[in-house]
Amino acid sequence: MIQLALNQNTCKNHALIQFLKLSKKIKSVELNFNSIRKTLTNNINIKTISEILETRDISISSIFALKDFSLCSDWDYKTKILLKFNQMINYCYKLESNLLIVNPSFLENKTDLNEIPQWRIVNRTIKRLKDLSKKANEYDIKIGFEFLSDSSISTLSNAKEVVGSLESLENLGYIIDTFHFIKSMAEREQLKDIKRFIFLIQLADLKYDSLEKLSLLKDSNRVFPGEGNFDMKKFLFYLNKIGYNKLYSIELSKNECNDYFFYKFSKYLKTFY
Repeated sequence: MIQLALNQNTCKNHALIQFLKLSKKIKSVELNFNSIRKTLTNNINIKTISEILETRDISISSIFALKDFSLCSDWDYKTKILLKFNQMINYCYKLESNLLIVNPSFLENKTDLNEIPQWRIVNRTIKRLKDLSKKANEYDIKIGFEFLSDSSISTLSNAKEVVGSLESLENLGYIIDTFHFIKSMAEREQLKDIKRFIFLIQLADLKYDSLEKLSLLKDSNRVFPGEGNFDMKKFLFYLNKIGYNKLYSIELSKNECNDYFFYKFSKYLKTFY
């Protein structure tokens, strides 16, 4: 059965515990790793978070996101990235989440993209992603690779080059965020041949009146699904048509997340059943 989750970034005005307590009608949430870590430094332990989840019958659909793993130096990868990765694995294990999201590295400026061949970026990303996936598999945790429209892997086609070469790793798949899907001008038909490997689709809409303005939009410009220019109904209909029946999540930015928002969220949830 299709399930709709809520990404914690949507409610940035609430700390983790408050976010969980407010999520009355939500059965699944995506939690921010940094928020979990910050909460655990405030005299709250992992057991407390786990008990709140259990009391409210809330599952964690994913813990996000491991960043800058693909193009950082070998030294940073071994001493910083893997340290953070192991902490995320630990949280996944203790909070009973089986999905960890990773994001490709960003390039410092546009000239870097011209100086570094795309094949080298892809190969480096493949190597690092393979290593992370094998490590996560030891704990039965899946790795969801999410391309970002302004990163070193900026299109769905690039992402398919990376993940497609590692199809033998059963715990590796795609995270599709419609914000980046729209900004990169991807086509929904590109999803058909990877539907089995999509672990999660994050929903957000965008308002724009030209392609030039579309490219300038930031995370803070995310709007509720169906309230922007993107034909969300057609997108969801297509996904249903090709047989995608897994998890969706709403990811907005800096939302107030008041009673009206949760009413709107629960109303949108009904369209999935």
